[in-house]
Amino acid sequence: MKAYWDSSALIEAVKDSALRARLHQEKGVTRTQTLSEVFSTLTGNPALRFDADYAAQVTEQLAGDLEFTDLSAIEVIAALKKARRKGVRGAHVHDLLHAAAADKAGVQELLTLDQNDFDGLPDKAKVILL
Repeated sequence: MKAYWDSSALIEAVKDSALRARLHQEKGVTRTQTLSEVFSTLTGNPALRFDADYAAQVTEQLAGDLEFTDLSAIEVIAALKKARRKGVRGAHVHDLLHAAAADKAGVQELLTLDQNDFDGLPDKAKVILL
């Protein structure tokens, strides 16, 4: 079964070989924006602090095990129109768009390290804490 991987789940897969093997075996789904989120964390997080060339290489390797489901402008606007009802403000909008992409992809699970950020956001996918 394919699952949707948010950026925190992909970063964890960089650090956890068993999780990385799972991603490679099952393949995963995410949206293209996630690649820039992963790169940002790999180069900006003091606990990781990869140089840009290595971070790009790691991001490319992750991308090889992913399918991408992106939202059209109309789908983004539709998700934004649900923001108030779902309690979304500020940067939490990125989680809302991940949830919308997961639902669009038709996956049953959205994998994350930030379960509270996703509570109540997907209409169909179940949020799974790694």
